Amino acid sequence: MSDKSNGRRNQGEMTASEISMRKFLKQLGVTAHQELEAAVAKAVADGKLAPGGSIDITAELRIAELGLSHSVSAQVIAPDGEN
Repeated sequence: MSDKSNGRRNQGEMTASEISMRKFLKQLGVTAHQELEAAVAKAVADGKLAPGGSIDITAELRIAELGLSHSVSAQVIAPDGEN
């Protein structure tokens, strides 16, 4: 049954294609978050980035077989050491 409150569908209602894409995106999100958090923490510890400082980042998704290239850019703020 669909959850109309947030637009999500139960896994039983999704196609194999939808499930595989969601699994990939979940893995991408979790691992990218871990890598980003570790890299920012190391940069702060090494003095390359000031606590509370910001850094511009870009993530890129490429699917060569489909000729797809998609990038997302943002600014990330380093922990200020108080959290």
